[in-house]
Amino acid sequence: MVLIDEYHPEDIKAAIRKRYRSVVRFEVAEKLSKGSVAEVLRGRKTRRTEDAVRRVMREEERARRSINVGHSSRSHGAHRLNAEAR
Repeated sequence: MVLIDEYHPEDIKAAIRKRYRSVVRFEVAEKLSKGSVAEVLRGRKTRRTEDAVRRVMREEERARRSINVGHSSRSHGAHRLNAEAR
């Protein structure tokens, strides 16, 4: 389970904006009341809003993990260096 308290509020809003372009669009798409995300980020708990935010954060974590896979090669970043710098 994703714990909302583990994330900074700006990280949560950024993840929502990546997927929905704005927090308001997220609230409309999820049929949440206006301002409900702000209330949750202030510590006022509502189950429906928290569940919707958790879904977005789980998707964000999955996306982040899939981007990082396969880029662990030590020379991955060396392609921009000239031959003498290696």
